[in-house]
Amino acid sequence: MSKLFKLVGLSVAYSVLSVSLVFAAKYSEGPVSNGGSISGKITLKGDAPAPKEFKLGGFPQPEFCGKTKSKGGMRLRQDVNVTGGGLGDVVVYIEKIAKGKAFDGVPEAKLVADGCEFLVAEGEGPSRMVTVVLNAKKTGKKAVIKVKNLDADPSDPKTAAGILHNPHGYDVKGVLRKTIFNKPVPKKDQEITIKVKKTWFKKNQTFMLVECDQHNYMNVWALPVRNPYYAVVNADGTYKIGDIPAGSYEVKAFHPALGYVKQKITVKGGADSAGNFEFTPKKKK
Repeated sequence: MSKLFKLVGLSVAYSVLSVSLVFAAKYSEGPVSNGGSISGKITLKGDAPAPKEFKLGGFPQPEFCGKTKSKGGMRLRQDVNVTGGGLGDVVVYIEKIAKGKAFDGVPEAKLVADGCEFLVAEGEGPSRMVTVVLNAKKTGKKAVIKVKNLDADPSDPKTAAGILHNPHGYDVKGVLRKTIFNKPVPKKDQEITIKVKKTWFKKNQTFMLVECDQHNYMNVWALPVRNPYYAVVNADGTYKIGDIPAGSYEVKAFHPALGYVKQKITVKGGADSAGNFEFTPKKKK
């Protein structure tokens, strides 16, 4: 092989390696000097869709589960919630940022089964429907998901020790679902811990859905985050993300029932930039 071909080959190999290293690079934590912020409000265009209905008779423990958010033998699940003109249960985040402030601890996705609902554990954020989970590969941090069962029916000897729930976790991208865990929690006060794997959440705009295999109306969602620049919005849709290095960013907002919206926002040192987002209800097919 000629020296020319060897040099070309080495150059190509070096380029491929360099590109691979760029894409494999993890988020780098460090001090932020004169950072700015993004704040705003999330709103919904038009009226909120009606609650989804599930026939309780088609699932186990219809009497016990019918004590929560049910009417006329139907379980009601409201996935779009508007308070004071603002849309709740949204995560606003910067997906691509290489370096910035440190994580404030390692956020865990702490979930509970309570009243035949999957919920974000109380005190873990402003939303009981949506939370975040660390992307283990992109952050280089060890992360876990915890699910605790709070349900039991003392009036039924078969379920006095606990209502069986089966948290089934999915890595969701568009219409595609991939199972990432599937573990039962049959006893009251039993808690399972699932380690987040680096093979999960490889693509952009993926999210985690946790659904009960016993009661399919039990759903809760988590957005995988790659850096600490995110906020779960308040019930009225307001939020703020601080200590952002000056620059222009693509900022996204995620709602599990409404999808994603995004916009370019320029952050200036020491200043607050507006980041208001509007979602549109999806049309029924």
